[in-house]
Amino acid sequence: MRELIVKPRIIWVMADRIRMPDDFYEQTPDGDARATEAVMNTMRTADLLFDRIGRLLRPLGVSAAGGLVLGLLRDRGPITPSELGARLIVTRATVTGVVDSLERRGFARRRANPDDRRSLLVEITPAGREVLQELRSLVHRHEKEWMAALDDMELEAYIAAHHRIQDRVSTG
Repeated sequence: MRELIVKPRIIWVMADRIRMPDDFYEQTPDGDARATEAVMNTMRTADLLFDRIGRLLRPLGVSAAGGLVLGLLRDRGPITPSELGARLIVTRATVTGVVDSLERRGFARRRANPDDRRSLLVEITPAGREVLQELRSLVHRHEKEWMAALDDMELEAYIAAHHRIQDRVSTG
């Protein structure tokens, strides 16, 4: 049994499943153990998926964040670094680092923005399109395998539940 310490209490991680301690309500009388467990397991699942995707992409020379940027550039066309940051919800420094990395590998390039001489646009290159196609095929194949744990009805319910939670969190 491994333990994940979250101050001031210990939350048990058993076989990578997060469970609340027996004294949860003594420590947090106004909490809801199921809600906390659901949030923490959602975060754990997202972390596992992000890590696994990062490992899948490493041989392609692209980080998970880099793959997201390439996808945005391919699907939306050239956009400013600020727009990338807003869409990815990361800091400007993170965007700069990801774009620098993609540029070094020849997957993206910066160019002057014809509509605003003070800003730049980031665009995908032909090499970036090629690696993105390979990346998407690889990731989508694994996503299909991972989500095979759910049947079609469960998957639809899972997606719908996530949408409801996202709506609630984004407005709250």
